[in-house]
Formats: sequence, structure tokens, C-alpha cells
Amino acid sequence: MIALLFALLTATMGLNYYRQTTAANALFFFTLALSVYWLKFHATSQLTIQL
Repeated sequence: MIALLFALLTATMGLNYYRQTTAANALFFFTLALSVYWLKFHATSQLTIQL
């Protein structure tokens, strides 16, 4: 999931480099929403190891 978030942010920087700011802003806010989802539901859950 972290790799996906980094890839999306890299794509955002690439879009900004090629002056496609509208698409870059949309992708950036989508990435932010996905980051908040990941933080809320995955990063804060307890680790369980079932043996």
C-alpha cells in the first residue's frame, strides 16, 4: 500500500512537470484520501499474530 501511495505521488509530480496541473491536483487529492483511509483502517489496527 505504501508503494502504491509513493507511486501515485510520483505520478502527481510527473503530471506537474508536464504542466497538467488539473490532473495532478485531482490525483493528489485522491492520493490524500487514500492515505487517510490507509491510516485510519490499516495503520491503526492492532497487529495480531495467529500461531
